[in-house]
Amino acid sequence: MKRQRRQVFLALFIAALLICSTFTAFAATSPSEYPLPRNAVLYSEIEGQLKSLEAKNPNLMDYEVIGQSVEGRNLYLVTISDAEGMKKLDQYQKFMQDAVNDPEKALKELNAKGDSKIPIFFNASIHGNETTGTDAVLKLINKLLTDTSAETKQILKNCVVLINVCQNPDGRASGHRENAVGTDLNRDYITQSQPEVQGVVKNIATKWFPTVMLDLHGFMGSGNVLLEPCTIPHNPNYEYDLALKYALPHAEAISAEITALTKRDVDIPIKVWEDGWDDYPPIFTPQYFMYLGSIGHTLEVKFPNQQGIDTAYTASYASLKYASKNKTELLKNQFTIYERGVKGTVVETDIDFPEAYVIPMTQTQQKDTLEAANMIRHLLDNKVVVKMAEKEFTADGVTYPAGTYVVPMKQGLRGLVNTMLWKGEDVSELASAMYDISAYSFPQLCGFDAVAVEKGFDADLTAVSAAPVLKGTFTKGTETNYVMPVENNQAYKAANALVKDGYAVYRTGETVGAYAPGTFVIPNKKGLEEKLAKLASENAVTIQNMGSIKGKLLPVTLQKIAVIGNDGGVATAMKELGFNVTAIPYFLINNGYDLEKNGFESMVISGTEAFWKDSYEATGITWSLDEVGQNEVIEFAKTHDFIGVGYAGAALNEAAKKLNVAYTFTGSEEDGQTAENGICLMDGNNTDPVSFQFGTQETVFAYAPVWFDKMDSKVTTAATFGKGEMYLAGFWMEPEKAAGAAAIIHDNSKGFDAVLFGIEPTFRNYTPATYGLMANAMYYLGYEK
Repeated sequence: MKRQRRQVFLALFIAALLICSTFTAFAATSPSEYPLPRNAVLYSEIEGQLKSLEAKNPNLMDYEVIGQSVEGRNLYLVTISDAEGMKKLDQYQKFMQDAVNDPEKALKELNAKGDSKIPIFFNASIHGNETTGTDAVLKLINKLLTDTSAETKQILKNCVVLINVCQNPDGRASGHRENAVGTDLNRDYITQSQPEVQGVVKNIATKWFPTVMLDLHGFMGSGNVLLEPCTIPHNPNYEYDLALKYALPHAEAISAEITALTKRDVDIPIKVWEDGWDDYPPIFTPQYFMYLGSIGHTLEVKFPNQQGIDTAYTASYASLKYASKNKTELLKNQFTIYERGVKGTVVETDIDFPEAYVIPMTQTQQKDTLEAANMIRHLLDNKVVVKMAEKEFTADGVTYPAGTYVVPMKQGLRGLVNTMLWKGEDVSELASAMYDISAYSFPQLCGFDAVAVEKGFDADLTAVSAAPVLKGTFTKGTETNYVMPVENNQAYKAANALVKDGYAVYRTGETVGAYAPGTFVIPNKKGLEEKLAKLASENAVTIQNMGSIKGKLLPVTLQKIAVIGNDGGVATAMKELGFNVTAIPYFLINNGYDLEKNGFESMVISGTEAFWKDSYEATGITWSLDEVGQNEVIEFAKTHDFIGVGYAGAALNEAAKKLNVAYTFTGSEEDGQTAENGICLMDGNNTDPVSFQFGTQETVFAYAPVWFDKMDSKVTTAATFGKGEMYLAGFWMEPEKAAGAAAIIHDNSKGFDAVLFGIEPTFRNYTPATYGLMANAMYYLGYEK
């Protein structure tokens, strides 16, 4: 029955997307913007709309730019309150910020009935083709500025209304779900890799700590309107009993008004389904805000028409009415979440939080000091309390030197801290289906050490406000070569910068002295030292002088590489490392975009079975490669190098007849499994050019995993899934089927190259620990066999 329910839901969802393509009435548009359904506001019209709205009642509204999209379009934050409240915004912000780690004081002020307003956040159109949210909040703004009823006046008296008018400007302008590099922004909120998300986290989430937030999506089509709370399993790092205490009645109040408007039912997943629409991953927008103490909801309307706009508007106004009426109770509930963290209170349903996390910064205790420093910066950006030891200390029997970082768990955001730094858990037995990923751990996915300390300890700690800035070392000399080991991802960035500046760069094909295979070699030449010294200063890399090097050297070249997929990770991560990559949207490929004519030498394709096989439509735009798109990439792959990731990569290889290999995958239509994924172990061959620097028992991430067998002699295995108990955390029904099987393979003959990944080395920018695998594969395409 559970799986049947999930399949019915998916069928309704697909039908919804197909329905969206039937609308033929569009707003006028410039050639650079996708035509939207009638009554929808184009992105280019938003600022003009905001100016006109503000002019209606400037004492009640302010709008500002809080960032730009990948393509440079503005993100607009609208703030609305009563005239007196607009003069005290800084005061209200400080009250919410201080409450996080001094909730006892905040609760006393509430009990004393001090001047407080409840911050309510509306996030509109995070998916570019789900247009109605933006139009709904513009309608809401107009209501709040022009309505003189007692009800609206009471809302403005009690609330600070925060509205992100269009979360995904590039998607709205192109008519597509993802942003301009193919990232689904509603999968990026704990990672914060994209500028659109960074702007919200910096200027709304961690400035205001909203008590209530509503993320406005669509469309459900023939299904009912959907409004969270979610199904099981719930992430144990939430204070879920407190979150649900008001989230459910809030949702029921909103649902009643939607039904009154549309005469249609609203599905609240926790009430109508057993599983399949869960809130376990911290990646989604409302779920991230829940870790800040917010009551967070996703709203999915039915259609991209006026009814959809009115539904989202009605939900938003109903949310404000509920929040205004229950202001004090909602704020107290939020501050009680913080209080549990500060006091270390444990309820029966909680997990066992550690005493603290220790993040060492010495090379003897830390696998990757660069990623550790990045994590400290990320924690601070999210207003997590981080401290540094002034003296040596001992915790759980281990001695750490001065300069070690400590993240205490007795703080208001302990749930956020733990969901970032824990190792995750196996949830395979908790549900029969899950909506998306079910394991996230910064230490494991980024490859650094964060030690969970279970017992109390004494240490001289000082709070820090900035992360350490690491610099590399350069040792000048007169020998034949300079060498740069791959200590972290910035080694690839430095090597690529040298290649772009015209310097020769090589990689060792075998161990050379103390240097592992894959070490970068830069032949010495006049003027090189100044460049290397600058690179070492700007990056956390080690560059040393060395004599002649025996053995095979592999030349580093940078091909022009097209990236096709729908997770955004390859394009973002590899561009940051200096590779010549360009994200080519799949909808361009579906319209006949010619990769060869546009100068591309090779290609990366990444995606699940749905991305390769299906052609779901929303407002007339596919979500995947259609038949034309598939043929385009197949023909290119027949005569060019390519890297394939996941099912889409394996299917492309099969169609192009590159590598003679069979493959197995999860998440297929035949086995009925959904969104299987997890953190697992991989055994790499660190002498193989695709798995340089990766040995046995490496921690990797797999999403809809693929594994390979029945290979002929022209195929080489660079890495396998670990043998035995290789699965660490996530939702994967039968991981033992993949144990010991090939996870990364490539050709070993001259001619056009192909590399296939069964794991996701750059998945959604979650996995810096395995970015090197993709970097190695890109270099591999340029090697002469």
